Amino acid sequence: MPRVIVVGGGTMGLASAWALARAGAEVTVLERFEHVHARGSHGGHTRIIRESYHEGAGYVPLVRRAARLWDELSQRTGERLLVRTGMLELGPPDDPELRAAISACVQSEVAHEVVAAATARQRWPFAVPDGWIACHTPAAGYLRVGPCLDALRREAEAAGARVRHHVRVRELVRDAAGVHAALESGERVTADLAVVAAGAYLPALLPELLPGRLKVVRRVLAWTRPADEQRARLAALPVWGVFGPEGFVYGFPWADEGVDGFKLACHVGAAGADADPGEDPETVDRAVHPEDLEPLGQFLARRLPAARGPFAAATVCLYTCTPSWDFLVDFVPDDPRVLVAGGFSGHGFKFAPAIGELVAQALLGQVLPPELAAFARARHL
Repeated sequence: MPRVIVVGGGTMGLASAWALARAGAEVTVLERFEHVHARGSHGGHTRIIRESYHEGAGYVPLVRRAARLWDELSQRTGERLLVRTGMLELGPPDDPELRAAISACVQSEVAHEVVAAATARQRWPFAVPDGWIACHTPAAGYLRVGPCLDALRREAEAAGARVRHHVRVRELVRDAAGVHAALESGERVTADLAVVAAGAYLPALLPELLPGRLKVVRRVLAWTRPADEQRARLAALPVWGVFGPEGFVYGFPWADEGVDGFKLACHVGAAGADADPGEDPETVDRAVHPEDLEPLGQFLARRLPAARGPFAAATVCLYTCTPSWDFLVDFVPDDPRVLVAGGFSGHGFKFAPAIGELVAQALLGQVLPPELAAFARARHL
Protein backbone atom coordinates (compact mmCIF):
# COMPACT_ATOMS: atom_id res chain seq x y z
CA MET A 1 0.00 0.00 0.00
CA PRO A 2 1.18 3.56 -0.63
CA ARG A 3 2.74 6.02 1.74
CA VAL A 4 0.42 8.97 2.38
CA ILE A 5 1.09 12.37 3.93
CA VAL A 6 -1.90 14.08 5.54
CA VAL A 7 -1.31 17.81 5.95
CA GLY A 8 -3.44 18.93 8.88
CA GLY A 9 -4.41 16.89 11.92
CA GLY A 10 -7.71 18.58 12.70
CA THR A 11 -11.16 17.22 11.95
CA MET A 12 -10.85 16.17 8.32
CA GLY A 13 -7.14 15.36 8.53
CA LEU A 14 -7.67 12.89 11.36
CA ALA A 15 -10.75 11.42 9.69
CA SER A 16 -8.81 10.94 6.44
CA ALA A 17 -5.85 9.41 8.28
CA TRP A 18 -8.25 7.14 10.17
CA ALA A 19 -9.83 5.83 6.98
CA LEU A 20 -6.57 5.56 5.05
CA ALA A 21 -4.74 3.71 7.80
CA ARG A 22 -7.63 1.29 8.25
CA ALA A 23 -7.46 0.68 4.49
CA GLY A 24 -3.80 -0.31 4.87
CA ALA A 25 -1.96 2.83 3.77
CA GLU A 26 1.20 3.96 5.54
CA VAL A 27 0.03 7.32 6.91
CA THR A 28 1.92 10.26 8.41
CA VAL A 29 -0.12 13.19 9.73
CA LEU A 30 1.62 16.57 9.92
CA GLU A 31 -0.19 18.97 12.27
CA ARG A 32 1.02 22.49 12.88
CA PHE A 33 -0.53 22.79 16.35
CA GLU A 34 -1.43 20.40 19.15
CA HIS A 35 -4.14 17.75 19.14
CA VAL A 36 -7.57 19.45 19.54
CA HIS A 37 -6.94 23.20 19.53
CA ALA A 38 -8.80 26.49 19.11
CA ARG A 39 -6.88 27.99 16.17
CA GLY A 40 -8.93 26.46 13.40
CA SER A 41 -12.50 25.31 12.94
CA HIS A 42 -13.07 22.57 15.52
CA GLY A 43 -12.87 24.56 18.76
CA GLY A 44 -15.90 25.04 20.98
CA HIS A 45 -16.32 21.52 22.40
CA THR A 46 -19.60 20.61 20.60
CA ARG A 47 -20.93 20.53 17.04
CA ILE A 48 -24.51 20.01 15.80
CA ILE A 49 -25.45 16.96 13.73
CA ARG A 50 -28.75 17.18 11.84
CA GLU A 51 -30.67 15.86 8.83
CA SER A 52 -32.91 18.93 8.36
CA TYR A 53 -30.30 20.19 5.96
CA HIS A 54 -31.17 23.65 4.62
CA GLU A 55 -27.89 23.58 2.66
CA GLY A 56 -29.47 20.91 0.44
CA ALA A 57 -31.12 17.50 0.67
CA GLY A 58 -28.11 16.04 -1.13
CA TYR A 59 -26.22 16.18 2.16
CA VAL A 60 -28.70 13.94 3.99
CA PRO A 61 -27.36 10.53 2.85
CA LEU A 62 -23.87 11.68 3.78
CA VAL A 63 -24.88 12.84 7.25
CA ARG A 64 -26.76 9.57 7.82
CA ARG A 65 -23.64 7.62 6.92
CA ALA A 66 -21.58 9.81 9.23
CA ALA A 67 -24.00 9.29 12.11
CA ARG A 68 -23.75 5.51 11.70
CA LEU A 69 -19.96 5.73 11.69
CA TRP A 70 -19.92 7.94 14.80
CA ASP A 71 -22.19 5.43 16.55
CA GLU A 72 -19.97 2.51 15.54
CA LEU A 73 -16.87 4.37 16.67
CA SER A 74 -18.58 5.12 19.97
CA GLN A 75 -19.44 1.45 20.46
CA ARG A 76 -15.87 0.36 19.77
CA THR A 77 -14.29 2.95 22.04
CA GLY A 78 -16.88 2.94 24.84
CA GLU A 79 -16.97 6.77 24.69
CA ARG A 80 -20.18 8.68 24.10
CA LEU A 81 -19.59 10.72 20.97
CA LEU A 82 -23.05 11.61 19.65
CA VAL A 83 -25.67 12.98 22.06
CA ARG A 84 -29.16 12.89 20.54
CA THR A 85 -31.26 15.81 21.70
CA GLY A 86 -33.45 16.50 18.67
CA MET A 87 -33.28 19.80 16.81
CA LEU A 88 -35.61 22.78 16.80
CA GLU A 89 -35.58 25.31 13.95
CA LEU A 90 -37.63 28.49 14.14
CA GLY A 91 -38.46 31.30 11.76
CA PRO A 92 -41.00 32.96 9.48
CA PRO A 93 -42.74 30.45 7.21
CA ASP A 94 -41.46 32.24 4.11
CA ASP A 95 -37.81 32.22 5.19
CA PRO A 96 -35.99 30.45 2.31
CA GLU A 97 -33.51 28.67 4.55
CA LEU A 98 -36.18 27.34 6.91
CA ARG A 99 -38.26 26.25 3.93
CA ALA A 100 -35.19 24.49 2.54
CA ALA A 101 -34.69 22.65 5.85
CA ILE A 102 -38.31 21.47 5.83
CA SER A 103 -38.04 20.55 2.15
CA ALA A 104 -34.95 18.43 2.88
CA CYS A 105 -36.93 16.61 5.56
CA VAL A 106 -39.80 15.91 3.17
CA GLN A 107 -37.56 14.93 0.26
CA SER A 108 -35.40 12.60 2.35
CA GLU A 109 -38.19 11.27 4.58
CA VAL A 110 -36.65 12.69 7.73
CA ALA A 111 -38.97 12.35 10.71
CA HIS A 112 -40.08 15.87 11.56
CA GLU A 113 -42.94 17.92 12.94
CA VAL A 114 -43.89 21.47 11.95
CA VAL A 115 -45.88 23.42 14.53
CA ALA A 116 -47.29 26.93 14.84
CA ALA A 117 -45.85 29.63 17.08
CA ALA A 118 -48.34 29.12 19.92
CA THR A 119 -47.54 25.42 20.16
CA ALA A 120 -43.80 26.13 20.01
CA ARG A 121 -44.09 28.60 22.89
CA GLN A 122 -45.87 25.99 24.99
CA ARG A 123 -43.23 23.33 24.38
CA TRP A 124 -40.01 25.33 24.46
CA PRO A 125 -38.89 28.50 26.27
CA PHE A 126 -38.42 30.56 23.09
CA ALA A 127 -40.33 33.81 22.58
CA VAL A 128 -41.66 32.75 19.18
CA PRO A 129 -43.40 35.61 17.33
CA ASP A 130 -46.96 35.06 16.11
CA GLY A 131 -46.89 33.91 12.53
CA TRP A 132 -43.59 32.02 12.86
CA ILE A 133 -43.34 28.24 12.65
CA ALA A 134 -41.08 25.64 14.26
CA CYS A 135 -39.68 22.43 12.79
CA HIS A 136 -38.62 19.71 15.21
CA THR A 137 -36.47 16.74 14.09
CA PRO A 138 -35.96 14.14 16.83
CA ALA A 139 -32.92 12.35 15.34
CA ALA A 140 -30.57 15.34 15.58
CA GLY A 141 -28.15 16.16 18.38
CA TYR A 142 -24.58 17.16 18.97
CA LEU A 143 -21.11 15.68 18.73
CA ARG A 144 -18.54 15.98 21.51
CA VAL A 145 -15.52 17.39 19.68
CA GLY A 146 -12.67 16.31 21.95
CA PRO A 147 -13.84 12.70 22.40
CA CYS A 148 -14.62 12.43 18.67
CA LEU A 149 -11.15 13.54 17.63
CA ASP A 150 -9.54 11.42 20.36
CA ALA A 151 -11.38 8.36 19.05
CA LEU A 152 -10.38 8.98 15.42
CA ARG A 153 -6.77 9.50 16.43
CA ARG A 154 -6.63 6.38 18.61
CA GLU A 155 -8.03 4.14 15.87
CA ALA A 156 -5.79 5.74 13.23
CA GLU A 157 -2.71 5.15 15.36
CA ALA A 158 -3.83 1.63 16.20
CA ALA A 159 -3.97 0.98 12.45
CA GLY A 160 -0.41 2.24 12.07
CA ALA A 161 -0.79 5.96 11.37
CA ARG A 162 1.87 8.28 12.76
CA VAL A 163 0.57 11.62 14.02
CA ARG A 164 3.15 14.38 14.40
CA HIS A 165 2.33 17.68 16.13
CA HIS A 166 4.01 21.09 16.08
CA VAL A 167 5.34 20.59 12.55
CA ARG A 168 4.48 23.26 9.99
CA VAL A 169 4.32 22.43 6.29
CA ARG A 170 5.68 25.35 4.29
CA GLU A 171 5.22 23.85 0.83
CA LEU A 172 4.03 20.74 -0.91
CA VAL A 173 6.40 19.78 -3.73
CA ARG A 174 5.47 17.25 -6.43
CA ASP A 175 7.94 15.58 -8.78
CA ALA A 176 8.57 12.23 -10.41
CA ALA A 177 9.89 10.80 -7.14
CA GLY A 178 6.69 11.51 -5.19
CA VAL A 179 5.02 14.13 -3.06
CA HIS A 180 7.20 16.00 -0.57
CA ALA A 181 6.16 18.10 2.42
CA ALA A 182 8.78 20.77 3.04
CA LEU A 183 8.64 21.61 6.75
CA GLU A 184 9.52 24.89 8.41
CA SER A 185 12.32 23.07 10.24
CA GLY A 186 14.00 22.23 6.94
CA GLU A 187 12.97 18.57 7.09
CA ARG A 188 11.44 17.02 3.99
CA VAL A 189 8.80 14.27 4.35
CA THR A 190 8.27 12.16 1.23
CA ALA A 191 5.34 9.95 0.27
CA ASP A 192 3.52 8.61 -2.76
CA LEU A 193 0.24 10.46 -2.13
CA ALA A 194 -1.03 13.32 -0.02
CA VAL A 195 -4.20 14.70 1.51
CA VAL A 196 -4.32 18.42 2.26
CA ALA A 197 -6.80 19.12 5.06
CA ALA A 198 -5.31 22.36 6.33
CA GLY A 199 -8.53 24.19 7.16
CA ALA A 200 -8.11 27.96 7.32
CA TYR A 201 -4.46 27.59 6.27
CA LEU A 202 -5.41 25.91 2.96
CA PRO A 203 -5.61 29.08 0.80
CA ALA A 204 -2.05 30.08 1.71
CA LEU A 205 -0.65 26.57 1.29
CA LEU A 206 -2.25 25.98 -2.14
CA PRO A 207 -3.00 29.48 -3.49
CA GLU A 208 -3.38 28.17 -7.03
CA LEU A 209 -6.22 25.81 -6.05
CA LEU A 210 -9.11 28.30 -6.01
CA PRO A 211 -7.50 31.73 -6.32
CA GLY A 212 -9.68 34.35 -4.71
CA ARG A 213 -12.50 31.87 -4.15
CA LEU A 214 -11.79 30.60 -0.62
CA LYS A 215 -12.58 33.01 2.20
CA VAL A 216 -11.67 32.59 5.86
CA VAL A 217 -14.37 33.97 8.15
CA ARG A 218 -14.12 34.83 11.85
CA ARG A 219 -16.92 33.61 14.13
CA VAL A 220 -17.40 33.96 17.90
CA LEU A 221 -18.83 31.17 20.05
CA ALA A 222 -20.03 32.11 23.53
CA TRP A 223 -21.48 30.57 26.67
CA THR A 224 -23.77 32.35 29.12
CA ARG A 225 -24.36 31.43 32.76
CA PRO A 226 -28.13 31.77 33.23
CA ALA A 227 -29.87 31.72 36.59
CA ASP A 228 -29.68 28.31 38.28
CA GLU A 229 -33.44 27.94 38.33
CA GLN A 230 -33.42 27.94 34.51
CA ARG A 231 -30.99 25.06 34.20
CA ALA A 232 -33.51 22.21 33.96
CA ARG A 233 -35.54 23.95 31.23
CA LEU A 234 -32.46 24.88 29.23
CA ALA A 235 -30.80 21.48 29.66
CA ALA A 236 -33.93 19.83 28.24
CA LEU A 237 -33.81 21.89 25.03
CA PRO A 238 -32.96 20.34 21.68
CA VAL A 239 -30.08 21.81 19.74
CA TRP A 240 -31.65 24.75 17.96
CA GLY A 241 -31.41 27.34 15.21
CA VAL A 242 -33.33 30.55 14.58
CA PHE A 243 -33.73 32.01 11.08
CA GLY A 244 -34.60 35.59 11.95
CA PRO A 245 -33.76 39.20 11.18
CA GLU A 246 -30.58 38.74 13.26
CA GLY A 247 -29.35 36.14 10.76
CA PHE A 248 -29.03 32.45 11.56
CA VAL A 249 -28.27 32.00 15.26
CA TYR A 250 -27.84 28.51 16.69
CA GLY A 251 -27.14 26.90 20.02
CA PHE A 252 -27.19 23.94 22.33
CA PRO A 253 -28.90 22.82 25.52
CA TRP A 254 -27.25 23.90 28.74
CA ALA A 255 -24.57 21.29 29.36
CA ASP A 256 -21.19 20.84 30.97
CA GLU A 257 -19.33 20.08 27.74
CA GLY A 258 -15.99 21.86 28.04
CA VAL A 259 -17.76 24.85 29.59
CA ASP A 260 -20.60 24.64 32.11
CA GLY A 261 -22.94 27.02 30.36
CA PHE A 262 -25.41 27.76 27.57
CA LYS A 263 -23.67 27.87 24.20
CA LEU A 264 -24.76 29.94 21.20
CA ALA A 265 -23.28 31.58 18.11
CA CYS A 266 -24.25 33.39 14.92
CA HIS A 267 -23.60 31.25 11.84
CA VAL A 268 -24.53 33.90 9.26
CA GLY A 269 -25.27 37.51 10.17
CA ALA A 270 -28.20 39.66 9.14
CA ALA A 271 -26.25 41.11 6.20
CA GLY A 272 -25.68 37.64 4.72
CA ALA A 273 -22.66 35.50 4.05
CA ASP A 274 -21.18 37.81 1.43
CA ALA A 275 -20.86 40.64 3.96
CA ASP A 276 -18.11 38.93 5.93
CA PRO A 277 -14.61 40.30 5.34
CA GLY A 278 -11.98 37.74 4.53
CA GLU A 279 -9.47 37.05 7.30
CA ASP A 280 -5.87 35.93 7.39
CA PRO A 281 -5.57 33.11 9.97
CA GLU A 282 -2.06 34.29 10.77
CA THR A 283 -3.23 37.74 11.85
CA VAL A 284 -6.94 37.33 12.67
CA ASP A 285 -8.10 38.90 15.94
CA ARG A 286 -8.49 35.95 18.30
CA ALA A 287 -9.58 38.07 21.25
CA VAL A 288 -13.31 38.32 21.98
CA HIS A 289 -14.57 41.86 22.51
CA PRO A 290 -17.78 43.32 24.00
CA GLU A 291 -18.98 44.21 20.51
CA ASP A 292 -18.73 40.51 19.58
CA LEU A 293 -20.94 39.49 22.48
CA GLU A 294 -23.49 42.30 22.39
CA PRO A 295 -25.51 40.90 19.44
CA LEU A 296 -25.72 37.50 21.15
CA GLY A 297 -26.94 39.10 24.35
CA GLN A 298 -29.54 41.08 22.41
CA PHE A 299 -30.66 37.92 20.64
CA LEU A 300 -31.24 36.12 23.95
CA ALA A 301 -33.14 39.09 25.38
CA ARG A 302 -35.44 39.01 22.35
CA ARG A 303 -35.76 35.29 21.60
CA LEU A 304 -34.74 33.24 24.66
CA PRO A 305 -34.83 35.29 27.87
CA ALA A 306 -34.39 32.25 30.10
CA ALA A 307 -30.82 31.85 28.79
CA ARG A 308 -29.68 35.38 29.63
CA GLY A 309 -26.83 35.76 32.05
CA PRO A 310 -23.20 36.84 32.23
CA PHE A 311 -20.95 35.44 29.55
CA ALA A 312 -18.93 32.65 31.14
CA ALA A 313 -16.63 31.97 28.17
CA ALA A 314 -16.11 32.81 24.51
CA THR A 315 -13.75 31.80 21.74
CA VAL A 316 -13.02 32.54 18.08
CA CYS A 317 -13.63 29.92 15.40
CA LEU A 318 -12.57 30.13 11.74
CA TYR A 319 -14.68 29.00 8.80
CA THR A 320 -13.06 28.37 5.42
CA CYS A 321 -15.82 29.14 2.93
CA THR A 322 -16.35 28.39 -0.72
CA PRO A 323 -18.59 30.78 -2.72
CA SER A 324 -21.56 28.39 -2.40
CA TRP A 325 -20.68 27.25 1.13
CA ASP A 326 -20.57 23.72 -0.23
CA PHE A 327 -17.51 21.59 0.47
CA LEU A 328 -14.37 21.32 -1.65
CA VAL A 329 -13.08 17.74 -1.97
CA ASP A 330 -11.10 17.09 -5.12
CA PHE A 331 -7.66 16.43 -6.57
CA VAL A 332 -5.38 19.34 -7.28
CA PRO A 333 -5.42 20.16 -11.01
CA ASP A 334 -3.77 17.52 -13.18
CA ASP A 335 -2.36 15.46 -10.30
CA PRO A 336 -4.42 12.65 -8.73
CA ARG A 337 -1.64 12.08 -6.18
CA VAL A 338 -2.85 15.03 -4.08
CA LEU A 339 -6.39 15.38 -2.83
CA VAL A 340 -7.75 18.42 -1.01
CA ALA A 341 -10.44 18.21 1.68
CA GLY A 342 -11.37 21.77 2.61
CA GLY A 343 -13.85 24.59 2.36
CA PHE A 344 -16.16 23.03 4.92
CA SER A 345 -17.71 26.43 5.52
CA GLY A 346 -18.66 25.99 9.15
CA HIS A 347 -20.84 22.91 8.70
CA GLY A 348 -18.38 20.09 8.08
CA PHE A 349 -17.55 18.53 11.45
CA LYS A 350 -20.56 16.22 11.57
CA PHE A 351 -19.52 14.58 8.28
CA ALA A 352 -15.94 13.78 9.26
CA PRO A 353 -15.86 9.95 9.23
CA ALA A 354 -17.96 9.78 6.06
CA ILE A 355 -15.72 12.33 4.32
CA GLY A 356 -12.68 10.43 5.58
CA GLU A 357 -13.96 7.22 3.97
CA LEU A 358 -14.57 8.98 0.66
CA VAL A 359 -11.17 10.70 0.76
CA ALA A 360 -9.48 7.32 1.24
CA GLN A 361 -11.54 5.76 -1.55
CA ALA A 362 -10.73 8.62 -3.92
CA LEU A 363 -7.03 8.83 -3.17
CA LEU A 364 -6.33 5.09 -3.23
CA GLY A 365 -8.48 4.59 -6.33
CA GLN A 366 -7.20 7.77 -8.04
CA VAL A 367 -10.73 8.78 -9.02
CA LEU A 368 -13.48 10.78 -7.31
CA PRO A 369 -16.42 8.62 -6.21
CA PRO A 370 -19.87 9.86 -7.28
CA GLU A 371 -20.63 11.02 -3.73
CA LEU A 372 -17.92 13.68 -4.07
CA ALA A 373 -18.99 15.01 -7.47
CA ALA A 374 -20.96 17.82 -5.84
CA PHE A 375 -17.80 19.02 -4.08
CA ALA A 376 -15.49 19.06 -7.11
CA ARG A 377 -13.20 22.03 -7.66
CA ALA A 378 -14.82 22.95 -10.97
CA ARG A 379 -18.09 23.75 -9.19
CA HIS A 380 -16.45 26.57 -7.27
CA LEU A 381 -14.72 28.28 -10.19
